[in-house]
Amino acid sequence: MKRAIEGFHLDRFQEWVAELECGHALQMKHNPPYMECRWIGTGKGRQEHIGDSVECVDCDMPKIPDGMTRIETSPVYQRSDMPAEWQNGFSTEAGIWGRVVIKQGMLQFVIEPGAAASRGFLLDRDFAGIMAPGLSHSLSPAMGDVQFYIEYFTA
Repeated sequence: MKRAIEGFHLDRFQEWVAELECGHALQMKHNPPYMECRWIGTGKGRQEHIGDSVECVDCDMPKIPDGMTRIETSPVYQRSDMPAEWQNGFSTEAGIWGRVVIKQGMLQFVIEPGAAASRGFLLDRDFAGIMAPGLSHSLSPAMGDVQFYIEYFTA
């Protein structure tokens, strides 16, 4: 979802972060071919890009509705013991939401794999994946080892 840049600040690693109109933040690095923003290194460059629209991945992630109660937490899974069917697409039961929480590493999370409206995310300790009922999801390790668990919620 496109959101306007309202300002910038340095994070704890001294990397520039865009402050978006939605309240989320987006790390900005000149890292071709993935991100072209040579201008981020100068005050003038940053000032010229306030108001630009950028993609906010946080806004694209579904949200667990208010009033939901956690009913179960899965065991902690690793690359070696995660169910194989999770890489091909699975869904929660009707009325059940899930939050994929990363303890270590990174996980690829795809909502509706293979569908025209498919959306992919890279989950880490700072960005959890939300599984909405009625949608297919796939999970696969992004690189190296990963440790994660799933919290399940219902009304």
